[in-house]
Amino acid sequence: MKNLSKLTFIAPFLLLYACGGTNTESNQGINDSIEVSLSHVWSTDTTQLATPECVTYDPASKVLYVSNLNRANDIDNDGYIAIVNTDGSVKNAHWVEDLGAPLGNDIYDGHLYVNDGTEIVKINIESGQIVEKIEIEGAKRLNGISVGPNGDIYSADIEGNKIFKVNQAGEVSIAIESEELDRPNGVLIKGNDLIIASFNAQKLLCANLESKEIKTLGEGLENADGIIALDNDNYLVSSWSGFIHFVGNDSKVQKILDTKDQNINAADITFIPEESLLIVPTFNANSLMAYKLEIK
Repeated sequence: MKNLSKLTFIAPFLLLYACGGTNTESNQGINDSIEVSLSHVWSTDTTQLATPECVTYDPASKVLYVSNLNRANDIDNDGYIAIVNTDGSVKNAHWVEDLGAPLGNDIYDGHLYVNDGTEIVKINIESGQIVEKIEIEGAKRLNGISVGPNGDIYSADIEGNKIFKVNQAGEVSIAIESEELDRPNGVLIKGNDLIIASFNAQKLLCANLESKEIKTLGEGLENADGIIALDNDNYLVSSWSGFIHFVGNDSKVQKILDTKDQNINAADITFIPEESLLIVPTFNANSLMAYKLEIK
């Protein structure tokens, strides 16, 4: 399940699952004392990845799966999935090919699920074979994806302002639909909530799956994209423009990375907990960048 890594260095705090975090006076004091920083560790070369949009860490095989749009070409169905080692070396640049426009990906039960246009592509990780393509009727363009512990797939339709749900029987429904989502990009299932990065509204949102109530967890997140959940209802959020923000459970936002002026994007991120490494796909810069995350 993507991006639900708990960080051991803040383990004394409780991991909570309610929308809105814990907005108490004492917790605001805790967040005020937290110092969050990133330091660059490695970058992949720029010759084997082509417009990387999403990366997911697989703790079972200890590799990274990278969705490549390959926008340098005008050729249809030229997108691909690459496998990258956790030291930044490329293990298999074209592991799975012939995809249209692969975006968000996530792992469940030995399979990689990839959003590709209006389809969710299911790939057997052991064989590298596409075993199923699930057409999402009514979708316009699927972007972020998150698979829950029971195998339910949540896929954000960035053009349609809705989040689709697909269960393991292949049944498709709409989990959340609202103009308030305002181009939902990244999505993360967390308990009975969906955490959603709103690209246009520049917000981190929390939508309850039962009540459908939507709350704002953080604002001022330009072109919000990928999400990582930390302990104590804190988050890391990437901005496609080239930022990483720390969003505290008191809704305070800290900018901890800025590569915008270097024309380096920050798309859909992942985290390697045992190495405290944040992995950032740079989109137009055609690479992955790894950063050591420190929280004091």
